[in-house]
Amino acid sequence: MSTERERRLARQCGVSVNDIQEVEARLRAMPMESFLDGVFGPGKAIYDAGEDLWIIADPKHTGPGFGFVAVRPDKSFFTGVVPARSFQ
Repeated sequence: MSTERERRLARQCGVSVNDIQEVEARLRAMPMESFLDGVFGPGKAIYDAGEDLWIIADPKHTGPGFGFVAVRPDKSFFTGVVPARSFQ
């Protein structure tokens, strides 16, 4: 069974839904440290045990404050910015 997201992604990439599911399964099976090193570079991620998140400086953030990417154990993620005034 496939989701609408998988079908849309498969169409956009010109591959089958099965291909999308296979890649996602391989990414989920990859050890977290290897995954993060491959995506962001070796040693860029810090684990926050209290929140059960991996935190990485967002390489796309160019504004004030600290832009971050937070990666959950299932490898889903969200981004955010800690305002500069929070560090003063």
